[in-house]
Formats: sequence, C-alpha cells, structure tokens
Amino acid sequence: MSQLRQVSSSIGEPAKSSKLTWSDTVQIVVQLTIKAYQAMYEDFIAQRDWEENVFTIRLGEDYLRPIAFDHEYPVFVSIRQKIHTDDMKSGEQATIEAKEIDMLLYGSWEQDYHKKRFIWEAKRIGDKKINPAYSHLNSEYVNEAIYRFIRREYADRLDDAGVLGYVLAGEIKNIVNDVNQCMSTIHKNPPLPRSNHLQMTAPINNFQHIYQSHHIRTDNTTIKLHHLFLAFNFS
Repeated sequence: MSQLRQVSSSIGEPAKSSKLTWSDTVQIVVQLTIKAYQAMYEDFIAQRDWEENVFTIRLGEDYLRPIAFDHEYPVFVSIRQKIHTDDMKSGEQATIEAKEIDMLLYGSWEQDYHKKRFIWEAKRIGDKKINPAYSHLNSEYVNEAIYRFIRREYADRLDDAGVLGYVLAGEIKNIVNDVNQCMSTIHKNPPLPRSNHLQMTAPINNFQHIYQSHHIRTDNTTIKLHHLFLAFNFS
C-alpha cells in the first residue's frame, strides 16, 4: 500500500476548486492524528495506569483538536459523542442506551458532515508475553473494536474507519500477531478469516506503526479499518 499523499500539496482550496473527496478526508484525518500523537509523546504526559477514556480525552482535546482546527483544511474533532437512534428520537427507546463514539472527525468543507465523518474507536492493548493480563485486551480489540464496525454499530455506509491502540507495553509486532491470532479463536463473536488480518502499510511522518484491515459487514458491504498503534514514553 502506498503512503498517504500530502493532500495540501495536490488539491486546491475547497471553496475555489472541487470538493475534497472522502478519500482525501481519510488521508487528512490519519495524518493529523499521527501528528497529534507525536506531540503528545514528546510531552511525556501519558501514564500506564490511565483508563482508555483518559488517553482519548488527552489526545483528542489537548492535541488533535487544536492541530486539526489550524490545518489548511480545518477539521472538527468531537470526543465521546453519544449516538442517538431514530427510536430514541421518537421516545420508543431509552436514551441511556445510546452508544458512545470515542472520537469522530469531519471536515469543514463537508456539508453532509452528520453522515460523512471519520470515526476512531480506541482500546488499550499490550504484549501478553510481558504481562498475561494483556491477553484479554487483545481479544477485546477484536470483539469490542473491530466487531463494532462489522456489526455496523459505527461508520455504517462509510468505506473507512479506524482503531487507535494505546500500547501499554511490549513490541507492537507481537501485539499485532496476537490480535490476528485472536480473530480465529474468539468466542464472543464468529471467528474471522485470515483475509481480515491486520497488514502493515507505509509509514507517515516517520511513524511506522500503521496497519490496515478489510472486513465484510453484516449487510455484506466492506469496510477498511485504519489501525494506529500508539506507544508512549511512560514516566
């Protein structure tokens, strides 16, 4: 897979030229997320015992949101947003059952932003060879992250979405191998074939830990997931 191109170097101003495509949006979002992570990494603020939501809030609110808003093509970032169904809006379903998206981003140029928005699901993850307790985190990565897109809970009718893996410890290549192995051994959901395995892609801005996977959803449409494994210099 070729490296994501720098959108700003090849596309004119959205208001003066053609509208940015969904593919452009995905490229911008991935680039901006990596840039925000790298800034957070340099600040030495992350703690290994943080809850998943703390990682997401700090990354999204303190780093990604200002970087994204100041981009040549401004991107808006929403953290932990509730998704309300039509049944909730009609009073037929309790709003307390609303699912919560970890992070979503949409471009300022996108008029149909309530439908075309990139969603990041986030999970803590680690190398079970270092700590056996991390084994359940790897299976949760499949059951509670990847499968949420397969079941169309998130990003329905969109071709792309992503998963952020907050690495607690260990070699990322070992973690990815564990995730791929979990796909064939999980019990909470149907096992997934090798064609669903995470595959490494080209680095972006000196960031190496980028993977992609392809899945068939419950309505037989396909989705591409972009995976960023974010390791930190824990104090």
